[in-house]
Amino acid sequence: RRVIMNIILDYDGTVHDCAKIYVPAFRKGYEYLTDRRLAPPLELSDSEISGWLGYSAADMWNGFMPQLDDKYKKICSELVGEEMMKMILDGKSELYSGAEAALEQLKNDGHRLFFLSNCSDAYMQAHRKAHSLDRFYTDYFCTENFAFRPKPEIFPFIKEKYAGDYIIIGDRFLDLQVAEKHGLDSVGCTYGYCGEHELDSADILVNDVSEIPDAVRNLVQKGV
Repeated sequence: RRVIMNIILDYDGTVHDCAKIYVPAFRKGYEYLTDRRLAPPLELSDSEISGWLGYSAADMWNGFMPQLDDKYKKICSELVGEEMMKMILDGKSELYSGAEAALEQLKNDGHRLFFLSNCSDAYMQAHRKAHSLDRFYTDYFCTENFAFRPKPEIFPFIKEKYAGDYIIIGDRFLDLQVAEKHGLDSVGCTYGYCGEHELDSADILVNDVSEIPDAVRNLVQKGV
């Protein structure tokens, strides 16, 4: 018999190849600081910048430059966000190669897909439109709509709205925390922006987005 699961997918670093728009946007924000001598010129690699993907804007700036005045953290967050939105609207955001096929397969297997991301509602809606995500997703949740609470605190709202069993899929420890706190199965995506050992608690690891449907099948079979 076919087992239907509710599948919560992180977006940036799991479905969306976010570095393509985040890295240039971040550099623009940092340039704002160096131009005003609020930060030293730094040769930051793309991978150093990408390491902050998955965090909320506030957590990112608090971790990256804790000494920076809150006013400038806010200005930079908005600058980075505006630049990313511009690139999405210009058609420069890209899903991982194979992501659409993987989402289609999950849907064809009968599962319900949910979008959950540490992002603003405007960012979520822009991607929803740019990539015609309604083909795949049942519902959308972003942390801004929950006062930027961490994902484990948002999950009960999703669970209350949609009954059933859940699997969590993501590339950062922030995603796996949902699974750990609520006793759910999880898939860790090593192709995203995780650090070494960050996904050790995942039930299954995948090295490419195309491997997600099989990972879900394995978890379903294990639980039947």
